[in-house]
Amino acid sequence: MTSKSMEELFAKALEYYKEKDFENSKITYQKILEIDEKNVEALVNQGVIYKILGENKKAYENYIKAININPKHTLTYNNLGNLLKDTGNLKGALKVYSDAIKLDPKNYHAYNNLGMAYEKLGDNNKAIQAYKESVRVNPKFAKAINNIGVVLYKQKKYEQAIEIFKIALKTDPEYFELYSNMGACYNKIKKYDEAIESLNIAIEKNPKNAGAYTNLGNVYNKLFDYKTAAKMHEKSIELDPNGSNAYSNVGTSYKYLGQIKKSIDSYKKAIELDPNFVNAHFDLSTMYLAKGDYKLGFDEYEWRFRKEEMIPHIIKNKDIFSKPMFTGKEELSNKTILLHSEQGFGDSIQFIRFLSEFKKKFPCKIAVKCRDELKELFKCISEIDVLTHRNEPTPDFDYHLPIMSMPKLLGLKSNKDLSKQTPYLFANKDKEFDIKSTKGHLNIGICWSASITGESYDGKVFDLEYFEPFLSNPKITVYSLQVGDGSEDIKRLGFQNKIIDLTDKLTDFSKTASLMNELDLVISSDTSVAHLAGALNKPVWIPLQKVPDWRWQNKGEISAWYPSAKLFRQKTARSWDSVFQSIYAKIFSNYKIKIK
Repeated sequence: MTSKSMEELFAKALEYYKEKDFENSKITYQKILEIDEKNVEALVNQGVIYKILGENKKAYENYIKAININPKHTLTYNNLGNLLKDTGNLKGALKVYSDAIKLDPKNYHAYNNLGMAYEKLGDNNKAIQAYKESVRVNPKFAKAINNIGVVLYKQKKYEQAIEIFKIALKTDPEYFELYSNMGACYNKIKKYDEAIESLNIAIEKNPKNAGAYTNLGNVYNKLFDYKTAAKMHEKSIELDPNGSNAYSNVGTSYKYLGQIKKSIDSYKKAIELDPNFVNAHFDLSTMYLAKGDYKLGFDEYEWRFRKEEMIPHIIKNKDIFSKPMFTGKEELSNKTILLHSEQGFGDSIQFIRFLSEFKKKFPCKIAVKCRDELKELFKCISEIDVLTHRNEPTPDFDYHLPIMSMPKLLGLKSNKDLSKQTPYLFANKDKEFDIKSTKGHLNIGICWSASITGESYDGKVFDLEYFEPFLSNPKITVYSLQVGDGSEDIKRLGFQNKIIDLTDKLTDFSKTASLMNELDLVISSDTSVAHLAGALNKPVWIPLQKVPDWRWQNKGEISAWYPSAKLFRQKTARSWDSVFQSIYAKIFSNYKIKIK
């Protein structure tokens, strides 16, 4: 065959490739190899086609043949490394990329690929080093610059990432992914106008950019414009039906639009596309739990320990997590299970209720390790054999169990399975607070914010000013249960003489319980104070956002978890006015005290 005929075959194979006719492209390369079995270019290009078609073994064989024929063909090393990286052999990929760099120290593509392999391994520092080497060799290689920004984004260094993306844009203003990534950063630092502007530019430059629509949808989720957010995520799915992130994100939009079935279906689709999608599993669990389907909900809830937010907790408590987790199947004779708190105070207070049932089903010695502020409160629980707090040495144990995993092992299926035993926590019998109780007078404890700030509390809390109508009523005395910045809020509004602030004495939850015990009513935002009041079987009224946390479910005034609780739900998202109007009216109907 003439060289011209060979060139024609190569051109034909390339044409098929561009048209995405991969089968015919593969066949054409095979014709070339039948003529010249040592044609490295044909072997490598056919290997690329094999990889696209999912024939990874054949792709691998082609690359190895090409390297054996020409050990200095660096493109082959890059392609082989990409194959190994994408099939999970990251250590093998690192070696191959390193070999490519040894052959050609100016191979900036190999440095970039090396960085991506390190990134997949979770070694972000080495990833950045490799990307920087790529940029050193080729300062105009915008892709590597972008990748540095992506790693910084993962490290939550959003401001730094934005500056990197801006540098990359100077190199390649048409690189639309830079605008998309920059928009995602702006979203994280709550510069929503800048985020929308960047993402719209990304879409303008590439209308088929599914990722930009996903990021834009995330911005509108943050702005509580869930209808627009859903449209953006739906557009992303239209452009890329295999985009698991878009399905997960639209599930969140549907959740806040009250479209429960569509939300669940979306999370399930995200998991179908990516079975190890941790956040989708977790969000799906909360949807099931909100429905009262505890069987499916608590099964999925076990994914919480794979969430990025839980990694620091696991590392900090490595002595606990180094021991086997109790699964319900282990022999417990002469064994000790360590129950340990894992998230917020409210979670521990809510879930400690299961301890009595748990010990009946799994008779063994129970050790509990909780947060410092809970230890004194939990001393009232007779089923606890050993009680320590986080700053004390961990007691000897055989198996550990996160406190919020008890319902799964107890086989909890629905609200009907919840124990009606309340109270299950008790205040110290010795009165620590001298609060006078007189007929016709109401002593109310209030909590309006949270001791922990963050996105999880966004929308749950409200301003102290909503309690102002209580403060001038001679039939009501108001006590603050708000720790943290509560005293500052009281001073800021000039309520020092209108609210009795005893929070300097509330050094732990047992103290708060003692104060609550002497009150007539607690009105609390969705925080640990509400859970404590419910656990004490104290009348507690809880103002809730329109779509509340899963434990309050989606409708009703009564909580299955706390019979003494009354729930007041927003009619309009982000608006507390109607909620407090209902509370004022309930004060009058229950206690005959009119709130103006």
